[in-house]
Amino acid sequence: MKRQINSIYAILAFTVIVLTSSCLKKDLPEFQSFEDNDITLVNVEHRFNGNLTMNGEPIVAYQKLNVTQTVDDNTSTINVEITVPVTSDEFTDAERDKVSQSKLWFYMNISTAASIIAIEGTPTLGDPTDATKPLKYEVTAANGDSKIWTINVTEFNK
Repeated sequence: MKRQINSIYAILAFTVIVLTSSCLKKDLPEFQSFEDNDITLVNVEHRFNGNLTMNGEPIVAYQKLNVTQTVDDNTSTINVEITVPVTSDEFTDAERDKVSQSKLWFYMNISTAASIIAIEGTPTLGDPTDATKPLKYEVTAANGDSKIWTINVTEFNK
């Protein structure tokens, strides 16, 4: 019995050595270190309780708002104009009336392999945001370089 256990340990040790030594390090391609830390697109939506329910609770619905943006790479500033669209089936007149610049949800497209965090009192992405004041985000590239972006809502049309 002891001989069988020693044989099993020997086989496991051999397998580990073979699997971790050669194939993991040989001829791996070298990938570029992404250095971009940009916000490339700003999106905004209004979220509300929809008509559908799950377990008796309403499912969150959303209405994407129309956004026109102007990007200034030199100052890392994005000015956006937001327009609330016309009503539709679930996005009723009553719900459209509730849309407010002080309670919007933002999400962004950022550079490949970058990360983004809200700074200087700006709410975390995914939380409702008061867009009546400038929003600040730090975008960090994969190589560690970071840039602070400011998003200003210059127009809010209902």
